[in-house]
Amino acid sequence: MIDLKELLINSNYKKEIEELINISNLSLKHWQTYWTGFNSTFVCEEILKEFENLNDFKFFVFGGYNSAQRSKIACFREDNSPEKNELIKDFPAKGIQMNGNFLFDNATQDDFRSLLVDNGLREERIGDIWTIGDRGAQGIIDDSKIEFLDEKIFSLRDVKVKIKIVCLDELQIPVGRSKKIINTVEASTRIDAIASAGFRISRNKILERIETGMLKLNGKTVKKGTISVKVGDKLQLDNKGFIEILDLEITKRDRWKIKLLRK
Repeated sequence: MIDLKELLINSNYKKEIEELINISNLSLKHWQTYWTGFNSTFVCEEILKEFENLNDFKFFVFGGYNSAQRSKIACFREDNSPEKNELIKDFPAKGIQMNGNFLFDNATQDDFRSLLVDNGLREERIGDIWTIGDRGAQGIIDDSKIEFLDEKIFSLRDVKVKIKIVCLDELQIPVGRSKKIINTVEASTRIDAIASAGFRISRNKILERIETGMLKLNGKTVKKGTISVKVGDKLQLDNKGFIEILDLEITKRDRWKIKLLRK
């Protein structure tokens, strides 16, 4: 059995690590593959660093397609390792279509995610969500007990949305976001300024997202925009990916030359 206390010391991802420990112990006991719920792909990769020295286990991160922003972790015994193609084939998820006329009432990924949560689907059961023009959205959800959503009609503001559960190969998979280096010059190293520059979102909208708990610094929810960042810090904005602070350099005019990696 894995020692829970040892792995949780000083971790920013205690809940996620505890879940992975639990399924690892199940895998060890039952000789089967077990999957976590959905977390950001970046967080999945970060917490697996804590498991690198566990020789009895193997792990696989997958979110339904190669560049998914939210993924599950599969855990299995090293001496009972399935092939990658088998893991992808047995990935425990379905596609979801959310169809509605949003020509005059634009909706975002966050809106559709909130629609699912408000109607009984827990956040950890929801993978990526992406909009399909003004016709609604598609996404990936856990395949367990989702019958209550299929062929049902819900309201998103004043728009009727019909939900349909489909196979993953019926989805229009979005183009993946590639890694990108961003160079910017800012008046300070405040997190609201850095997040605004890195995520290409206005300062006001960043502050709105901070107020609603959507911005994280090194895995912890940010509560105010005045926090200063340092080299090596990682910012996560829900549905917008991640930023890593690669370099901070003060200029002769007392401004900050900043190098970011957008993921």
